[in-house]
Amino acid sequence: MITAIIGMIYAILFLLLASVIVAVLPALLCKKKMTFEGRVGMEAALWSLCSIVVLILNLNYFLLNSFAYAALLISGMKIVALPVLVRLKQTNRRKYIVFKRMMRKF
Repeated sequence: MITAIIGMIYAILFLLLASVIVAVLPALLCKKKMTFEGRVGMEAALWSLCSIVVLILNLNYFLLNSFAYAALLISGMKIVALPVLVRLKQTNRRKYIVFKRMMRKF
């Protein structure tokens, strides 16, 4: 019972810390305004880095590991969406705007 509570606390701390890292670090690294595609790529790289660090630690907390796998999955989906974004930006501007709005929601 205590292990489950500790795992839940660690999982919440992981989400908070990773969210702060993903939100603040790109602004600190790139002083000028980034494009949407650059920001998506940077967010995907940082989410995957944070989750890989948690998975390398190999902790025995199921919820923490599940959150790390979920973050890794989301970053993978963002990386897969990058070529689609670039291609839509070049060819079909309206679909690009719709796809970009959809990505901002999630």
